[in-house]
Amino acid sequence: MIKKIAIIPYVTNGRNSQVGCDGHFNIFKKKRSTVLKENLQSALASKNQEVEVVIDVNHGDLQFLKREGVNLFLIPEDIASYMDYSGINMEECFQLTHDEYENGNVDRIVKYIEKN
Repeated sequence: MIKKIAIIPYVTNGRNSQVGCDGHFNIFKKKRSTVLKENLQSALASKNQEVEVVIDVNHGDLQFLKREGVNLFLIPEDIASYMDYSGINMEECFQLTHDEYENGNVDRIVKYIEKN
């Protein structure tokens, strides 16, 4: 059963900086990862699922997140090839499409969580 989910965001600096950034030029808009987190929490709450959703601040350190109790990693397809998956079960990684991450669409994620 999935109890804790981590969203791996684009970063603005660090080893994944060449891929894109999580924020917007408009400082009044929420970050893409924040919108995705809020949409996911809302969708899971409406289905009476108690799942904690966090946003990774460790720049993709999946092993650390695993030690922190994360059961499912949400990884945008644009940065998936840059991740270090050593010691991680690939069934715990869910690859987000570019549109899902950019628009905060969580339908496919919720179906995956319900199935597992």
